[in-house]
Amino acid sequence: MALETSKLWTNNTFPGVELLSARYTKFEFTKHWHDELAIGVIESGAEGLFYRGQNLLVPQRHIVAINPAEVHTGFSGTPEGWRYRMFYFDLNELAQQFASRALPVDPIVDRTVIDDAELFETLLQLHVSLEHPSFELTKETLFVLALEKLFSQYGSAREEQSSRHDTNSSYLAREFILDHYEANPSLADLEQITNCSKFQLIKSFKATFGITPHQYLLLVKVHRAKQLLSQGLSCVDVSLTCGFYDQSHFSRNFKKAFGVSPSNYSGA
Repeated sequence: MALETSKLWTNNTFPGVELLSARYTKFEFTKHWHDELAIGVIESGAEGLFYRGQNLLVPQRHIVAINPAEVHTGFSGTPEGWRYRMFYFDLNELAQQFASRALPVDPIVDRTVIDDAELFETLLQLHVSLEHPSFELTKETLFVLALEKLFSQYGSAREEQSSRHDTNSSYLAREFILDHYEANPSLADLEQITNCSKFQLIKSFKATFGITPHQYLLLVKVHRAKQLLSQGLSCVDVSLTCGFYDQSHFSRNFKKAFGVSPSNYSGA
């Protein structure tokens, strides 16, 4: 039987977001509620939920959404239990993050159990980025992508009709990232130099180049790292020069791009 584990923390990027990562087998939550919007991803197993007068089952790779002040429980939906990650979004934090959006966001989600593979992956990546060393641009971009999709497709927010693709802003953002990749620019930096909202910028950037700003930043870094390794620099020096947090952060992203770790790469 797997050990029951749980970890609860906050992060500096979004101080109004509490995070839980847990694996439960026998544990059961008593009836309770959250003042925040609770959004979770079930990584394995299944969670049982008593919510709005009925028992629900949230299976693996599904999303659970519990609105503020809604009384509910939580328990194992399978003999093996469940492993999951939860976000608890403070309503003021959501309001601040979406203040620049042309259309308001009502922090209510219409569906309790959501089967959406793309949204699941984005929420999972966001949660992991808030637990392990990640660039601010990565965390901010994933936050916008996840919450925009959640509220526009499963809440009361409509997709912005005025968000036409701004190719000029996309190129400005790309050049800024290319020129300042070692300094790890943030989404706020890109908003300032393009005079474009983060929602419009991410959407336009992806439409123009096929990837998000944070994906482009990572690609620039690993390609520069590859050049430096081929010139004989050590992994430690390359990691520092390219602005990675540490060796493991550098190695993980380098291998994702090229299929080998930096220590196993030879530019000869």
